[in-house]
Amino acid sequence: MSTLLVQIIFGWPAILVSLALCIAGLLSKKVPLVVIGALLFVPPAWFLSGYPRVYWLGPLLPIFLLGAAYALHRKNMLLAWLLTLPAIVVSAWLAVIVLTQ
Repeated sequence: MSTLLVQIIFGWPAILVSLALCIAGLLSKKVPLVVIGALLFVPPAWFLSGYPRVYWLGPLLPIFLLGAAYALHRKNMLLAWLLTLPAIVVSAWLAVIVLTQ
């Protein structure tokens, strides 16, 4: 049971839910959804900091998402989407690595 809880907190459910909340917040222009998505992305980002190629990027991803929330608050949609893009790209990169193993 505890391994299932760890997988939910650090694994794909957390990544997908946090990205879905961020995208839903950007589409609906609701800052709290993006902030919640950024906070939910902290455990997967901490886990990603263990990978050698992206160890420096892991802690920055939630900061990028919080920056997207701030840009959304300032009504700068382009910057908000651009700040969300690294989290989406790194998650897609991780999905490709997992699926090709």
